[in-house]
Amino acid sequence: MQLLDTGDILYLETRNRMLYYHTATQEYAVRGSLAGAEKQLAAYHFARCNQCYLVNLRYVKGVQDDLVLVGEQRLEISRRQRTAFLAALAAYVGGAL
Repeated sequence: MQLLDTGDILYLETRNRMLYYHTATQEYAVRGSLAGAEKQLAAYHFARCNQCYLVNLRYVKGVQDDLVLVGEQRLEISRRQRTAFLAALAAYVGGAL
C-alpha cells in the first residue's frame, strides 16, 4: 500500500479495468474506477477531460485545440467533457490568482 498526497498526482488514467495514478516520478496502478476516484478527489481540484482521464488542475500548463498539457503529457479533451472541463479550469485559474 502506498499513500499519495493529492498535490503530487498529475492525473489519473483508466485502462484495462485498472486505475493509474501518474505523478512526476512514478505511476501507481490500483483496482478501482475513475468515477469513484472522481468523487473522492472532487474537493482537490480534479476534473475529467474525457472518459479515461481525471486531471489535477494545478498541473495544467495549457490547452490547445482538443488537448490539455499536463506536466509533459498531452491528454485528449472529449467533445462531451469539453465545456465542463474548461469551466472547471477557468474557475480554478480565476480562484488561484
